[in-house]
Amino acid sequence: MIFQKLLRREKENRPIMVAVVGAGMMGGGVINQMFCMPGVRVCVIADRVIDKARQAFEANGIQPEDIRALNHADAVQDALAKGQFVITEDGELPAWTDVDAVVEATGSPDTGARIAYASILGKKHTIMLNVEADVMVGPILGSLARSAGVVYTLASGDQPGAICELFDWAKTLGLEVVAAGRGTQLGPDARYVTPDAFLETANRLGGNAQMLCSFHDGTKSQVEMAAVSNALGLVPDKRGMHEPFACVEDLPAVFRLREMGGVLSRKGVIELANSFRPDGVEVLRGMVNPGVFLVVTADHAGIQSLLKHLFRRIEKAGPYYGLFRPYHLTAVETPYSVVRACLYGEATGTAGDRLVTEVITMAKKNLRSGEILDGGGGYTVYGLVERAEVARDEGLLPLGFAHGIPVLRDIPRDTPIRQEDVRVDTRSFLYKIRQLQDTFQFQTGKN
Repeated sequence: MIFQKLLRREKENRPIMVAVVGAGMMGGGVINQMFCMPGVRVCVIADRVIDKARQAFEANGIQPEDIRALNHADAVQDALAKGQFVITEDGELPAWTDVDAVVEATGSPDTGARIAYASILGKKHTIMLNVEADVMVGPILGSLARSAGVVYTLASGDQPGAICELFDWAKTLGLEVVAAGRGTQLGPDARYVTPDAFLETANRLGGNAQMLCSFHDGTKSQVEMAAVSNALGLVPDKRGMHEPFACVEDLPAVFRLREMGGVLSRKGVIELANSFRPDGVEVLRGMVNPGVFLVVTADHAGIQSLLKHLFRRIEKAGPYYGLFRPYHLTAVETPYSVVRACLYGEATGTAGDRLVTEVITMAKKNLRSGEILDGGGGYTVYGLVERAEVARDEGLLPLGFAHGIPVLRDIPRDTPIRQEDVRVDTRSFLYKIRQLQDTFQFQTGKN
C-alpha cells in the first residue's frame, strides 16, 4: 500500500522531496495537503511573488528563520542539506536541485512549458496542474520524459486526471468506453462572461479572476477535455462537443449513437454533460457538475446480463451504462500523482506521441484590428475543442498562443481565429517547442 510505503519513508527520514511552482489557489492547496502527509516533504516553493511562497510555508507552521530566499542551485542544495525550506522567484530552479518531483501549478501555457521542460531535463518527475500547457506541448514533453526516465503526468484530482483514472479502471476490466467526460453548467450567454464578474471571488479565495472566468465561459472545460483526448486517444464528435443537458441518470441514454436515440455519431468520444436547465433552475439531485463520467458497454452477453441486473433501477438499462464519480478534489488529490510517480514510476495520464485534439481560439466579442488578445478566460477569446487534423488543415490558432498578440483584421464574435489573423509571438519558448513538436509529428508521418 502507498500509505505504508510513505510511513516507512517517514520513519527512515527519507521523504519524497517536492518542489511546487506557483503558490496560488491550486498550488497552495497542493502544498497544504502535502504538509498533512507522512513521507512527503515540500522543500521548495517558487512563485513570481516571493511573499506568496513565504506565506505558503508559514501557513504550515514553518518558522521564518527556517525559510531561505535563494536563486542559485548550489545555495539551494546547501539549504536543503541543512533541513531548511527554500523560496525562490525562479520557477526553473527546482530542476537543478535535489528534489524528486516538481508540481507545475502556474496556469500559464508558456511558463508551464518552460518549467516542465527544465524539470524533465533535470530528471525530475513532473506533475502538471497546468493543462493549458499540456494541450499545447504535452506530446513532446511526454516523449522527453520517457527518454529521460522520469514521469510527466496530468494530476490526480483535476478532472482530466480523474477521468484518466476511471478510464484505466474500465479498460483494465475489458469494458468498451463509448464516451468520457465531465460536468459543466453553461447557460446560453456564458461564453461571453468576462473576468470582471469574478474579481471579488478571486480576492476572497486568493485566486485569479481570469482563471475563474475560464471555468464559467466554458474554456476550462474544453481545455480539460482536450487533455483527456490527447491522453486517451478519444476524439470530439463535433467542434466544441455536443454538451447536452444531462443528469446522472441521463448519461447512457444521451451519450449513445444517434440510431439508438442518442447524440453521438460514433463511439470513443470526449463529451460534456451540461446541468444548466433552460429555466435557470439548478439541478441539485443527480447533478453531473462537477463530477466525471464514463459511458461504457460490453460485447459479452453474460456481462451485459449482469450489468443490466446491476443497473436495473434505471429505466431501459443497457446496452450502455453510465459510471459516475460525483466529485474531484482538485489540489487535495494531486499529491497522489506525486507519490505514484516517485514510488512506482506511474503516470495518472500522459499525452501520446501526437495531438488528437486542439483547443482553437474563438472571438468572445467583435474584435478590431490591432486589438490585443488576452488568452482563455479573458475579455477577448474563448476556446473550443476541434480534431487536431482539422485545426491544422484550416490554419486555426491554438488557444495557447492567443495571449499578448495583436489581431490583424476585424473579426466578428464567435468566429474561429486563424493563425493568419494574428501576429504570433515567435520568440516565445512555447512557440519554439511547439514548432519542434509539430515538425517531429508531421515529418515522421505521425499525423
